[in-house]
Amino acid sequence: MNSSTLPPGGPLLLAPVVAHRGASGDAPENTLGAIRLAADQGARCIEIDVSISRDDVPFVHHDATLERCTNGAGRLCDHDAAELDRLQADKGHSDWQGESLPRLSAVVELCRQLNLGLNLEIKPAAGLEQRTARAICTQLSATWPEELPFVFSSFSTAALDTARECWSDAARALLVGRVPADWKERLSRHACRNLHCAGGQLTAEDAGEIVAASVGLYCYTVNDPVRARELLACGVHGVFTDHPGRLLAALPA
Repeated sequence: MNSSTLPPGGPLLLAPVVAHRGASGDAPENTLGAIRLAADQGARCIEIDVSISRDDVPFVHHDATLERCTNGAGRLCDHDAAELDRLQADKGHSDWQGESLPRLSAVVELCRQLNLGLNLEIKPAAGLEQRTARAICTQLSATWPEELPFVFSSFSTAALDTARECWSDAARALLVGRVPADWKERLSRHACRNLHCAGGQLTAEDAGEIVAASVGLYCYTVNDPVRARELLACGVHGVFTDHPGRLLAALPA
Protein backbone atom coordinates (compact mmCIF):
# COMPACT_ATOMS: atom_id res chain seq x y z
CA MET A 1 0.00 0.00 0.00
CA ASN A 2 1.65 3.26 -1.09
CA SER A 3 1.45 6.52 0.84
CA SER A 4 -1.40 7.88 -1.29
CA THR A 5 -3.66 4.85 -1.05
CA LEU A 6 -6.08 4.53 1.85
CA PRO A 7 -7.25 1.10 3.04
CA PRO A 8 -10.21 -0.39 1.17
CA GLY A 9 -13.59 -0.71 2.80
CA GLY A 10 -14.32 2.92 3.63
CA PRO A 11 -15.27 4.16 7.09
CA LEU A 12 -16.25 1.81 9.91
CA LEU A 13 -19.42 3.44 11.17
CA LEU A 14 -20.26 3.06 14.85
CA ALA A 15 -22.98 5.50 15.96
CA PRO A 16 -23.41 9.30 16.04
CA VAL A 17 -23.12 9.16 19.85
CA VAL A 18 -20.67 6.71 21.43
CA ALA A 19 -20.66 6.26 25.21
CA HIS A 20 -17.12 7.04 26.37
CA ARG A 21 -16.09 4.34 28.89
CA GLY A 22 -19.82 3.70 29.18
CA ALA A 23 -21.97 6.43 30.71
CA SER A 24 -18.88 7.52 32.63
CA GLY A 25 -20.29 10.92 33.59
CA ASP A 26 -22.84 9.19 35.81
CA ALA A 27 -21.30 5.82 36.71
CA PRO A 28 -17.84 4.37 37.38
CA GLU A 29 -15.97 4.41 34.07
CA ASN A 30 -15.26 1.21 32.16
CA THR A 31 -17.55 -0.90 34.36
CA LEU A 32 -20.46 -3.16 33.49
CA GLY A 33 -22.73 -0.75 35.36
CA ALA A 34 -21.60 2.17 33.21
CA ILE A 35 -22.24 0.14 30.06
CA ARG A 36 -25.72 -0.88 31.19
CA LEU A 37 -26.52 2.72 32.06
CA ALA A 38 -25.30 3.89 28.64
CA ALA A 39 -27.69 1.43 26.99
CA ASP A 40 -30.50 2.59 29.27
CA GLN A 41 -29.79 6.17 28.16
CA GLY A 42 -30.17 5.14 24.52
CA ALA A 43 -26.57 4.59 23.42
CA ARG A 44 -26.09 1.99 20.68
CA CYS A 45 -22.30 1.88 20.89
CA ILE A 46 -19.71 2.12 23.65
CA GLU A 47 -15.99 2.86 23.92
CA ILE A 48 -13.74 1.06 26.40
CA ASP A 49 -10.03 0.85 27.22
CA VAL A 50 -8.28 -2.51 27.52
CA SER A 51 -4.96 -3.56 29.08
CA ILE A 52 -3.66 -6.96 30.12
CA SER A 53 -2.80 -8.61 33.43
CA ARG A 54 0.58 -10.16 34.20
CA ASP A 55 -0.80 -13.48 32.90
CA ASP A 56 -2.11 -11.91 29.67
CA VAL A 57 -5.82 -11.67 30.51
CA PRO A 58 -7.49 -8.55 29.00
CA PHE A 59 -9.13 -6.22 31.55
CA VAL A 60 -11.18 -3.09 30.92
CA HIS A 61 -9.38 -0.17 32.55
CA HIS A 62 -8.00 3.14 31.36
CA ASP A 63 -4.96 3.95 33.50
CA ALA A 64 -1.68 2.07 33.67
CA THR A 65 -2.08 2.11 37.46
CA LEU A 66 -5.02 1.05 39.61
CA GLU A 67 -5.30 3.77 42.25
CA ARG A 68 -7.60 6.32 40.57
CA CYS A 69 -10.52 4.00 39.81
CA THR A 70 -10.11 0.95 42.04
CA ASN A 71 -9.18 -0.13 45.54
CA GLY A 72 -6.01 -1.69 44.16
CA ALA A 73 -2.50 -0.27 43.89
CA GLY A 74 0.36 -0.43 41.42
CA ARG A 75 0.39 -1.20 37.73
CA LEU A 76 -2.41 -3.36 36.37
CA CYS A 77 0.08 -5.37 34.31
CA ASP A 78 1.96 -6.37 37.46
CA HIS A 79 -1.04 -8.26 38.87
CA ASP A 80 -2.38 -11.68 37.91
CA ALA A 81 -5.99 -11.97 36.75
CA ALA A 82 -7.06 -13.69 39.96
CA GLU A 83 -5.85 -10.67 41.96
CA LEU A 84 -7.58 -8.19 39.65
CA ASP A 85 -10.85 -10.12 39.86
CA ARG A 86 -11.02 -9.28 43.57
CA LEU A 87 -10.85 -5.51 43.04
CA GLN A 88 -13.71 -3.02 43.16
CA ALA A 89 -13.81 -0.34 40.47
CA ASP A 90 -16.32 2.03 42.09
CA LYS A 91 -13.87 4.50 43.64
CA GLY A 92 -15.44 7.94 43.98
CA HIS A 93 -18.95 6.67 43.30
CA SER A 94 -20.77 5.99 46.57
CA ASP A 95 -23.99 5.16 44.70
CA TRP A 96 -22.27 2.43 42.67
CA GLN A 97 -20.65 0.26 45.28
CA GLY A 98 -19.83 -3.28 44.24
CA GLU A 99 -18.76 -2.62 40.66
CA SER A 100 -15.87 -4.95 39.88
CA LEU A 101 -12.93 -4.43 37.55
CA PRO A 102 -14.32 -6.23 34.49
CA ARG A 103 -12.59 -8.68 32.23
CA LEU A 104 -12.98 -7.99 28.52
CA SER A 105 -14.86 -11.28 28.18
CA ALA A 106 -17.63 -9.96 30.47
CA VAL A 107 -17.97 -6.77 28.43
CA VAL A 108 -18.20 -8.73 25.17
CA GLU A 109 -21.00 -10.85 26.61
CA LEU A 110 -22.83 -7.74 27.83
CA CYS A 111 -22.50 -6.08 24.42
CA ARG A 112 -24.01 -9.20 22.90
CA GLN A 113 -26.93 -9.11 25.35
CA LEU A 114 -27.57 -5.38 24.86
CA ASN A 115 -26.85 -5.32 21.10
CA LEU A 116 -24.12 -2.70 21.46
CA GLY A 117 -21.36 -1.83 19.02
CA LEU A 118 -17.86 -1.44 20.41
CA ASN A 119 -14.84 0.82 20.01
CA LEU A 120 -12.01 -0.92 21.85
CA GLU A 121 -9.02 1.28 22.60
CA ILE A 122 -5.88 -0.78 23.08
CA LYS A 123 -4.11 0.76 26.11
CA PRO A 124 -0.81 -1.10 26.47
CA ALA A 125 1.68 -0.48 29.24
CA ALA A 126 5.03 0.67 27.89
CA GLY A 127 6.85 -2.24 26.29
CA LEU A 128 3.73 -4.43 26.13
CA GLU A 129 2.24 -3.04 22.91
CA GLN A 130 2.46 -6.21 20.83
CA ARG A 131 1.69 -8.56 23.69
CA THR A 132 -1.42 -6.58 24.67
CA ALA A 133 -2.80 -6.44 21.15
CA ARG A 134 -2.10 -10.13 20.63
CA ALA A 135 -3.93 -11.17 23.80
CA ILE A 136 -6.95 -9.03 22.94
CA CYS A 137 -7.14 -10.31 19.36
CA THR A 138 -6.82 -13.93 20.44
CA GLN A 139 -9.88 -13.54 22.61
CA LEU A 140 -12.04 -11.27 20.45
CA SER A 141 -11.50 -12.88 17.06
CA ALA A 142 -13.25 -15.98 18.39
CA THR A 143 -15.98 -14.29 20.44
CA TRP A 144 -17.06 -10.95 18.96
CA PRO A 145 -20.51 -11.21 17.29
CA GLU A 146 -20.03 -10.39 13.61
CA GLU A 147 -23.37 -8.58 13.33
CA LEU A 148 -22.29 -5.80 15.74
CA PRO A 149 -20.04 -2.88 14.71
CA PHE A 150 -16.48 -3.12 16.01
CA VAL A 151 -13.28 -1.13 15.65
CA PHE A 152 -9.88 -1.16 17.36
CA SER A 153 -8.36 2.22 18.15
CA SER A 154 -5.04 3.17 19.70
CA PHE A 155 -2.42 5.89 19.97
CA SER A 156 0.09 3.04 19.72
CA THR A 157 0.85 2.23 16.11
CA ALA A 158 2.75 -0.87 17.25
CA ALA A 159 -0.46 -2.14 18.86
CA LEU A 160 -2.49 -1.34 15.73
CA ASP A 161 0.03 -3.10 13.49
CA THR A 162 -0.05 -6.19 15.71
CA ALA A 163 -3.85 -6.17 15.69
CA ARG A 164 -3.69 -6.07 11.90
CA GLU A 165 -1.41 -9.12 11.86
CA CYS A 166 -3.46 -11.09 14.39
CA TRP A 167 -6.98 -10.20 13.22
CA SER A 168 -6.83 -8.63 9.79
CA ASP A 169 -10.61 -8.53 9.33
CA ALA A 170 -11.15 -6.14 12.26
CA ALA A 171 -11.28 -2.44 11.41
CA ARG A 172 -8.71 -0.12 12.96
CA ALA A 173 -8.69 3.57 13.88
CA LEU A 174 -5.68 5.78 14.49
CA LEU A 175 -6.05 7.92 17.61
CA VAL A 176 -4.55 11.42 17.52
CA GLY A 177 -5.00 14.74 19.29
CA ARG A 178 -4.91 17.44 16.63
CA VAL A 179 -5.21 16.09 13.08
CA PRO A 180 -1.63 15.81 11.72
CA ALA A 181 -0.75 17.19 8.31
CA ASP A 182 0.24 13.70 7.13
CA TRP A 183 -2.95 11.99 8.35
CA LYS A 184 -3.55 10.27 5.02
CA GLU A 185 -0.06 8.75 4.94
CA ARG A 186 -0.38 7.56 8.54
CA LEU A 187 -3.72 5.89 7.90
CA SER A 188 -2.29 4.21 4.82
CA ARG A 189 0.85 3.05 6.61
CA HIS A 190 -1.13 1.37 9.38
CA ALA A 191 -4.13 0.32 7.26
CA CYS A 192 -6.67 2.26 9.34
CA ARG A 193 -10.18 2.95 8.09
CA ASN A 194 -10.96 5.57 10.76
CA LEU A 195 -9.31 8.61 12.33
CA HIS A 196 -10.33 9.50 15.90
CA CYS A 197 -9.25 12.94 17.11
CA ALA A 198 -9.83 15.55 19.82
CA GLY A 199 -13.14 17.29 19.24
CA GLY A 200 -11.86 20.59 20.56
CA GLN A 201 -9.07 20.73 17.98
CA LEU A 202 -10.80 19.66 14.77
CA THR A 203 -11.36 22.31 12.09
CA ALA A 204 -14.22 22.20 9.61
CA GLU A 205 -11.65 22.19 6.78
CA ASP A 206 -9.91 19.09 8.12
CA ALA A 207 -13.24 17.38 8.72
CA GLY A 208 -14.33 17.96 5.15
CA GLU A 209 -11.08 16.60 3.69
CA ILE A 210 -11.11 13.50 5.88
CA VAL A 211 -14.74 12.59 5.22
CA ALA A 212 -14.28 13.25 1.49
CA ALA A 213 -11.50 10.65 1.53
CA SER A 214 -13.99 7.99 2.76
CA VAL A 215 -12.39 7.83 6.20
CA GLY A 216 -14.42 7.34 9.36
CA LEU A 217 -14.10 10.45 11.55
CA TYR A 218 -14.96 10.40 15.27
CA CYS A 219 -14.18 12.98 17.96
CA TYR A 220 -13.47 12.67 21.68
CA THR A 221 -14.49 13.68 24.36
CA VAL A 222 -17.48 15.87 23.52
CA ASN A 223 -19.83 16.65 26.40
CA ASP A 224 -21.21 19.96 25.12
CA PRO A 225 -24.33 19.43 22.94
CA VAL A 226 -23.60 22.63 21.00
CA ARG A 227 -20.14 21.42 20.02
CA ALA A 228 -21.54 18.00 19.19
CA ARG A 229 -24.03 19.55 16.78
CA GLU A 230 -21.26 21.64 15.17
CA LEU A 231 -19.07 18.59 14.62
CA LEU A 232 -21.85 16.44 13.20
CA ALA A 233 -22.93 19.29 10.93
CA CYS A 234 -19.45 19.49 9.38
CA GLY A 235 -19.45 15.79 8.52
CA VAL A 236 -18.04 14.06 11.60
CA HIS A 237 -19.56 10.59 11.82
CA GLY A 238 -19.86 10.57 15.59
CA VAL A 239 -18.66 11.82 18.96
CA PHE A 240 -17.50 10.08 22.13
CA THR A 241 -19.19 11.47 25.24
CA ASP A 242 -19.33 10.85 28.97
CA HIS A 243 -23.03 11.78 28.91
CA PRO A 244 -24.72 9.81 26.10
CA GLY A 245 -28.25 10.44 27.41
CA ARG A 246 -27.72 14.21 27.52
CA LEU A 247 -26.34 14.38 24.00
CA LEU A 248 -28.94 12.05 22.51
CA ALA A 249 -31.71 14.20 24.01
CA ALA A 250 -30.17 17.36 22.53
CA LEU A 251 -29.49 16.07 19.02
CA PRO A 252 -32.02 15.64 16.20
CA ALA A 253 -33.54 12.16 16.03
